[in-house]
Amino acid sequence: MENKTSKYLKYAVGEIVLVVIGILIALQINNWNEERKQNKQEIIFLQNLRDDLNTQIESQDIYISFESIIIKNTKDIMLHYELNKGFKNMDSIYAKLNDLSVRWTFVNSNTTLIELINSGDINIISNKSLKKELIEFNEIVKRFASNTINNNTNLIDNYIVPNIINNSDYAATGYSKEMKEQFQKYFPMGFLQLDQFNHKELVDANLNEPNKRLMMINNVVFRSGMASMQKSGNEALKEKAVQLKNLINEELNRR
Repeated sequence: MENKTSKYLKYAVGEIVLVVIGILIALQINNWNEERKQNKQEIIFLQNLRDDLNTQIESQDIYISFESIIIKNTKDIMLHYELNKGFKNMDSIYAKLNDLSVRWTFVNSNTTLIELINSGDINIISNKSLKKELIEFNEIVKRFASNTINNNTNLIDNYIVPNIINNSDYAATGYSKEMKEQFQKYFPMGFLQLDQFNHKELVDANLNEPNKRLMMINNVVFRSGMASMQKSGNEALKEKAVQLKNLINEELNRR
């Protein structure tokens, strides 16, 4: 009887051990499957992040090219102003002056990163250092976008644009050739411009009234500083985006 009981207990224990082993194996297989699924999802996220960064880099190049035109034009205007002791002989300068009313709206192209952070899926990124860099980059972009919007609205739209529209020869000269070429690259459009408008003396006399002349040259100098600051920000943002893209490529190459 004791032998039978002993054998039964051994058999029961063996059955339990087998069941436990089976459960552990099943759990391990399930974990492997989950890890494999998560790894595939992480790769997709990384690829999408890289695509967004490429778009952001291309956008920064556009912004930089516009700001470069503004910076060059302000230098030309200030040199002309000094050489002519005021806004005189302005045929080649009015278009450059009009360009200073142009500003570019910043667009945040990092849609994948924003979605990952808002949903909490950013934690799927297993490389902690890369995840930290991505979160910090998102904050940098948010601050830069906010500053750009504020500068565009409060300083350019509300302060500089009215002065140029009211006191420059916008109707007859429009924008410079360089600025029009930039527009045509990204937003093909026509520009309405008066071919014959005999008001040159009126515009020159209006602009050279002491108060208006002082306001305009101050606007030019101020716009130069804004463009330089904005361009530096765009260049720094582009550099950071390139660094992040390289980190993502390194991570993908390890898979």
